[in-house]
Amino acid sequence: MSNVLSKNYDLAIIGGGVVGLWCAYFAQKSGLKTALFEANTIASGASGGLLGALMPHMPTQWNGKKQFQFDGLVELEDLVAEIEATTGVSCGYARVGRLQPLSRPEHLNDAQERCAAAHDRWQYGERQFEMRIVDEPHSSGWPDSDVMPHGAVFDDLSAHVNPRAVTAALLKSIAGQVDIFEHTPVTSGENKKMTLNDGTMINAKDFIVAAGLGSFDILKPFTPSLAGRPVKGQAALLDTKLDPKLPVLFQQGVYLIVHEDGRTAIGSTSEREFEDARATDQLLEDVIAKARMICPVIKDAPVAERWANLRMQPIGRDPLLGRLPDHDGVHIATGGFKIGFGIAHRMAQAVLAPITGSTPIEIPESFRIENRVNPA
Repeated sequence: MSNVLSKNYDLAIIGGGVVGLWCAYFAQKSGLKTALFEANTIASGASGGLLGALMPHMPTQWNGKKQFQFDGLVELEDLVAEIEATTGVSCGYARVGRLQPLSRPEHLNDAQERCAAAHDRWQYGERQFEMRIVDEPHSSGWPDSDVMPHGAVFDDLSAHVNPRAVTAALLKSIAGQVDIFEHTPVTSGENKKMTLNDGTMINAKDFIVAAGLGSFDILKPFTPSLAGRPVKGQAALLDTKLDPKLPVLFQQGVYLIVHEDGRTAIGSTSEREFEDARATDQLLEDVIAKARMICPVIKDAPVAERWANLRMQPIGRDPLLGRLPDHDGVHIATGGFKIGFGIAHRMAQAVLAPITGSTPIEIPESFRIENRVNPA
């Protein structure tokens, strides 16, 4: 390992989740000599989940964060098609829309405001996306009519991907172009240098830390005030044979997504207190039971897989993005939390722009690392 790492890199990316993989993808396309370091295996953390929901924030109270996500959701469609064409790996992308039942009459006024705001805000070039109120379930049992006594809001912007397929396609697309090191934890040693656990120094002009929860320990010598918390998520995959064109359902905190193979992903929990990060328990069973109530068509479907892992939520909730203040060459791109798969590519492009000299992407004020930490 020491001999390999004696190479000089233009860029070293720390973290092999979906953000780190997108960073590697764009970096190698820009001609940067790049290395990717992952403490475990590629996409073994939160990026290896089951859902893959690509759902926009509400279009009311518009701000930079919502614009950043909206642009990312629209642009992802073409980027996925690009890596699918290059690798032959289907990412399970489908812009199927989202259905949100209205369970109370007072929800109608909010829904009407959202529909009007979407008409004003959800425009990308000549493309117009919309929200509208519908009176009936999309199809029999999706959802049960009893859970939408006042109709439902449908938007045609939402989509989904297969998370594991996306990371597999990205990994295949960079294979042979990027030096990939799995089971290789990175730390910050003396003089704020990036090193391996055995003390081997990584030689790179620029570093991007995209290591989720691990980012805080790595960057502590640089930014002691940087902080976040682990949030456990649990999800399940049901062995159904449903139409993959069914819209994403979101009701009472429960997501239901029919993937390309007809199986239905259900989730998810958000737990700040837990004993075992990777064990499923009754909390997931409760989510499954609620999902079966929402959609009778999955009532008797067997569970094909249960999944649990940790997601990182930065203090302040929003992603952390940009160059660390007073530390040339050290950058961070992490903390997508529930919206990570929809904006990971855009986070990568934004953090890479000053490194590659490409067209800058405006980073929302609430994402900017200089607004979130006190320099060491």
